[in-house]
Amino acid sequence: MALEYIPGKSIFHKLDPRTKMIFFLFILIILLAIEDTIIVALILLSIFGLYKLAGIPMKKLTSIVKPILPAFILFILLNYFVSPPREAKIYFYLVPGMAPVTLETTLIGITSALRFILFICITRFITLVTPIADILVAISKMGAPPEFAVALGIAFSSVPVLINQFQTVIEAQKSRGAKIEQKNPIKKFFALVPVIVPSIFLTVLRGMDISKAIESKAFTYNPAKRTYRKTISMKKIDYAFIVLIAIITIVISILRWNFNFFRYDSTLKYLIEIIKKYS
Repeated sequence: MALEYIPGKSIFHKLDPRTKMIFFLFILIILLAIEDTIIVALILLSIFGLYKLAGIPMKKLTSIVKPILPAFILFILLNYFVSPPREAKIYFYLVPGMAPVTLETTLIGITSALRFILFICITRFITLVTPIADILVAISKMGAPPEFAVALGIAFSSVPVLINQFQTVIEAQKSRGAKIEQKNPIKKFFALVPVIVPSIFLTVLRGMDISKAIESKAFTYNPAKRTYRKTISMKKIDYAFIVLIAIITIVISILRWNFNFFRYDSTLKYLIEIIKKYS
């Protein structure tokens, strides 16, 4: 299970892995708080900026984002089936009598898709600037059970493997004559079925192999008293970084849940005004 770590001398490489884990958790809280499509897109662009500051080649970022673009489309399409429209104007139906397409449901779908891409990008960013062994030590030092630390470490390291696996399945199906690249959204949805099903099957098989490997290394024998090859310590820059991201998270949370800021309504109203102006 290969996980690529790119060494560097940026501030993100020097941060304690516990600081990076806390940063990851705060980003998740911010993503839950913010529903505005434009702001979520700006956060995604800022994460792209972190890649640049950390010295990670843009080619690497492209290789991360490109394979998950079909999932981006899938998020938007599925949203039409599960999110009932609350506005009056329905432009058309994806399926006769089902899945109404409105401006509101489209925005919600795009926001969900952007959140998914953002989650993948921030996860890969942390694993690119932090060795997976340091992440496991950090989780254990934060008081989590060793079993949980290993499970989460496997989850982190599985992200790039899943992306590569998804791309491999796409190429394999193309070599068999499958037409994955479809412009029609409905045809695109059905074209992804022969890609998603084998990917899930391969993921289950890989999980079984991982469990056998863990058992063969006797991890289940008194894991709480296992020792660590590397020690980690927090520095002043770590505390400063945590305080900064904590303040930002608290402010955004208060504005969202106490004053109803960062809702998708603001973007919705803005787009409606544009449509009325030019229609």
